[in-house]
Formats: sequence, structure tokens, C-alpha cells
Amino acid sequence: MSMIMHVALAKPGQAAAVYQHYFIERPCRILVIGKQLKAKTKYQCLLRHISIGGAMLDFNAAIMLPKHFFLEIDGFKEEIGCAEIHRSGTELGVRFNMLLAQDFLRRLIRLQFSSGGL
Repeated sequence: MSMIMHVALAKPGQAAAVYQHYFIERPCRILVIGKQLKAKTKYQCLLRHISIGGAMLDFNAAIMLPKHFFLEIDGFKEEIGCAEIHRSGTELGVRFNMLLAQDFLRRLIRLQFSSGGL
């Protein structure tokens, strides 16, 4: 587990928040929503690190994304609402629309540890 803190960019009118983040390498998918709220497209990516407020992903730099999308992490059925906050090459920083539950983060870390990732 990392003791490094993750500074999440604030939404307009809010103060920036600082969250502890964890280095996790886990396959995931970005789900782009189409008309009538149906999944339109899924893109493969790699989760690099995560906090309760956001994450850093490895993603194809050539693919354009809308500002808002969902993130689906392998091994979990939850779809996490996200907004892109920065992009540099293949590095994609996202902010979660809602803070993740501590229990979800613990399960993710435990799964990563049990698969030999930490």
C-alpha cells in the first residue's frame, strides 16, 4: 500500500481534497454511454493507482473520450461514474462522481494482494 497522498482537483466552488492513494495494476474498462443510457462502447485500459476520489489510468492516447463516462474494474460488478480531469499521453486522470466506499477500496486492495500484485 502506498502512503502517498492524492490531491484531487476540486469541482467548481469546492476546495481541493487530499486522499491517500494506492498503487494498483488491474485491467479495467471505460464504458461510454450512448443514447437512452445504453452502453455504447467499451475500451480496455489499465488502472495504475486509485484513491476514494479518483484514479490514474493507462489508456490509448489516440482514442477521444467524452468528459463523463463509467469505469468498470475487473473482478467488480460496480460501474463507477467518472469525469476526465487531465490527460497526458497514455496517462488519463479521472475524478469519481462520488467518493468510493472504504469497503470497496479495501476489497480492491485485498484482491490485488491475493493475486500477487502488491
